[in-house]
Amino acid sequence: MRLRMIAAVAGLLLLGSLVGLAGAPTDARARLQDATPGAESTGTPEAETNQSVQVVTLVAWYQQDPSGDFLTIGPLTTNPALVARPGSEGDTGRADFDDPDNNDLPRITIGDSTFDAYPVNPDDPDTVFRWLYFNDEQGTRPATLVMQIKCTASPAYKDYTGTATFVSRASEAGGVLVIVLNPPS
Repeated sequence: MRLRMIAAVAGLLLLGSLVGLAGAPTDARARLQDATPGAESTGTPEAETNQSVQVVTLVAWYQQDPSGDFLTIGPLTTNPALVARPGSEGDTGRADFDDPDNNDLPRITIGDSTFDAYPVNPDDPDTVFRWLYFNDEQGTRPATLVMQIKCTASPAYKDYTGTATFVSRASEAGGVLVIVLNPPS
């Protein structure tokens, strides 16, 4: 039940992010919810602070690296019908699901930012991965993976916490990554 609730919330966040992309330009990187990247700089996008909402949403495209050892992360673009595909300009990074620098747990890097996943239950490392599969059949696609994360290094988001949601389309076909971050309390 808890997994379904997490998946439903993740789906709503993704839907909300994609609906927000329906505005003027089609480069999703330019329309992050309550955050916009720094002006044509490399590194980590910086959030514009809104006094009432300080949540930051990063949206990117991911696909499997040819080595199969990790996922490459890059910019995302949508067409007027909101169909997502890899973009051409923006920060890049990677997702390593068994990174030795995070105790063999997932680590995501985008630009100058590092996001480390951690288990829901500290005594059970397997609780890092929260999956929702199509027709509830393990391993099928499309599928959604949600992980709790903490930003451990960043010029803009250090100590922010939140979730990283990977929405896959088909096996080895890549998909959309949505990172939602809350500032430290």
